[in-house]
Amino acid sequence: MDRVIVIGDVGGFPDQLSAALVAAGARKKDLRLPADLTVIQVGDLVDRGPDSSGVLRIVADRLDAQPDQWIQLLGNHESQYLPGGDHFFPEQLSKADARLLRTWWEDGRLRVAAAVRTADGDDYLLSHAGLTVACWQELGEPATAAAAARLLDERPEPLLWRGFYTDADGKSGPLWAEAGSELYGEWLSFHATGGFVPFGQIHGHSQIVGFRDRSWRVTGRIRQRATVDWQARHVRVRAGGRVLIGVDPKHGRTGAPSWRPLELDGALVLPSGHRPGGAAQVDEVVRPADVVTADGASASGGSMTPDGPAYAGGVLVGAHAGTAGEVAPRVGRDADRPYDIVLFGATGFTGGLTAEYLARHVPAGCRWALAGRDQARLAAVRDRLAGSAPGCAELPLLVADSADPASLAALAAATRVVISTVGPYVLYGEPLVAACAQAGTDYVDLTGEPEFVDAMYTRHHATAVGSGARLVHACGFDSMPHDLGVYLAVGRLPSDGPIRVDGLLRARGSVSGGTLASALLAFSRRRQTAHAGRERRALDPRPAGRRIRTPLGRLRRLRPESGLQGWAVPLPTIDPQIVGRSAAALERYGPDFSYTHSAVVRRLPVALAALAGVAVLFVLAQLGPVRRWLTRRLPGGQGPGPEQRAKNWFSVRFVGEGGGRRVVAEVSGGDPGYGETAKMLAESALCLAFDELPPTAGQVTTAVAMGDALTARLIAAGLRLAVEPS
Repeated sequence: MDRVIVIGDVGGFPDQLSAALVAAGARKKDLRLPADLTVIQVGDLVDRGPDSSGVLRIVADRLDAQPDQWIQLLGNHESQYLPGGDHFFPEQLSKADARLLRTWWEDGRLRVAAAVRTADGDDYLLSHAGLTVACWQELGEPATAAAAARLLDERPEPLLWRGFYTDADGKSGPLWAEAGSELYGEWLSFHATGGFVPFGQIHGHSQIVGFRDRSWRVTGRIRQRATVDWQARHVRVRAGGRVLIGVDPKHGRTGAPSWRPLELDGALVLPSGHRPGGAAQVDEVVRPADVVTADGASASGGSMTPDGPAYAGGVLVGAHAGTAGEVAPRVGRDADRPYDIVLFGATGFTGGLTAEYLARHVPAGCRWALAGRDQARLAAVRDRLAGSAPGCAELPLLVADSADPASLAALAAATRVVISTVGPYVLYGEPLVAACAQAGTDYVDLTGEPEFVDAMYTRHHATAVGSGARLVHACGFDSMPHDLGVYLAVGRLPSDGPIRVDGLLRARGSVSGGTLASALLAFSRRRQTAHAGRERRALDPRPAGRRIRTPLGRLRRLRPESGLQGWAVPLPTIDPQIVGRSAAALERYGPDFSYTHSAVVRRLPVALAALAGVAVLFVLAQLGPVRRWLTRRLPGGQGPGPEQRAKNWFSVRFVGEGGGRRVVAEVSGGDPGYGETAKMLAESALCLAFDELPPTAGQVTTAVAMGDALTARLIAAGLRLAVEPS
């Protein structure tokens, strides 16, 4: 990343333009730009100044000599010399200058928009007058600045030319929008009614202040949210966590006595698909070699051509699933998505704890946001976070609803990783999984619902393999400690023979309303769960020449080599299924692998009572009125307080045997259901977003997708993950 400067309206003042370029490091004798500098000029090169031809000559020299370092945008004053534009200004250019502008338009050197990412990770759309809410919606609500620039550079009509002289009726296009009434006012109103502002903007054309007399041309909330650099002649307006920046210095007929370009050190010009000649291009993509999928297969070679999946508003659409083992690349998402991580469900109990963890632990430069269906409740969460982490005061809030697939598609297209805490997942989770699979967006959740996980594999695994999305379920206490604990134990055993691992859980925990609702619903859907499992088994290939078993086990007295005393009670949870899928995907688990999963109790009567209690709860869950009564006892969004959570703990011991060796691994930590679950979930998302990981795609487990990297993260975060010979 190098330097980018944005030059506002020049308006026929070549001396002003030359001085700005020299101040930015251009060579004085010929205005050659230094190698680390890119100039973006936002249009209106010509206007009422003394020498519009002189300005055009300067720009022509740079476009000819350094085309990769000068991005020239179209202004409304240039538009009147192009096909489709309206003549409105009495001071006309010469025929030669008008022909020069048409040549730039025809060969694509005169563009409508561009997109940049700052060193702080903020994305901006650049256009002459700005993109209003109405025009953004007319374009299909592109989720990223780069996607919006791509669509604008396709020169949409009549949107492009619409303005003051074309009876725009409040819907002026990017050449004519007025900063106060149409641009800032619309975006502030849109945000106030629950919409999310997808990216920042930088524009010229008009300002909301008079620089000469330091007067204001707006009142109310626009002025309250605006800051002005009177010397540089820049205006910034905050809207929905984004910033809209006006850079028109208002030269008029006499020129501004002082002004500066907008300097963006360390910025990156984002690829928008613009191609000289005015046509949009499909970004070149390369398929990664030796990619591991959930079934343990690998793929190499191949490429995606313009005849493959199409893109609309930054969302991958119409992608084919491909064959088993084929994994498409992550179609440019690292380059042009405004967020690294979005937390969906931040207003729930566990979602709030996850937000608090992220607020304390996201790395510098991480671009993250909160999402949910109720903006007021999201704002309350943000205010709570800002109390201990002031940097969260401007955290973006994205409004999306599980019942609105379009809002979820926009959310998925706007981020690299989605965290979902919205359950029960079997009722509310699928639309977001589908959106992420389609958009090539990584996804993590904390579900413990086998029916949901199996159904998502059946319906969306193949699409995710095609798009490159990693769908990682069960990233909380269900089932990360068990998945990674077995992964650690197996890593210390020979892989050329049978491996047996016995997982033994001890814990003290509490239950929230959401967890209770999910458990009761899962108990009540035993037939649907069995059906989803059968459908998955019909599609999920078994590893060739290997045997993977996860038997339920039986009530038994613990063996001395476990290091524990008491009884092992079989646990019919999702954890053994997750462990088994990791074993099927990773040959390191050997040719014959088995895993049993149990809870540890000290005395036999307690073990029998626990089994009886689970059986009673299972029976009661089949009765709708009783299930609803139980759910009302602890409504969703409520859970144990900090004092109770501080008393909770867990420890899972894994006794592994293979090749004549025995090892004991242990994973332990604090409050399993909430405090540590929030930590595990957040670290999973951070791991997917920022760590070097093996290439995977489709529905994968934590061990397969993140193994060693996530283990290191959790140890650094305070969990104990250790293994030693027995």
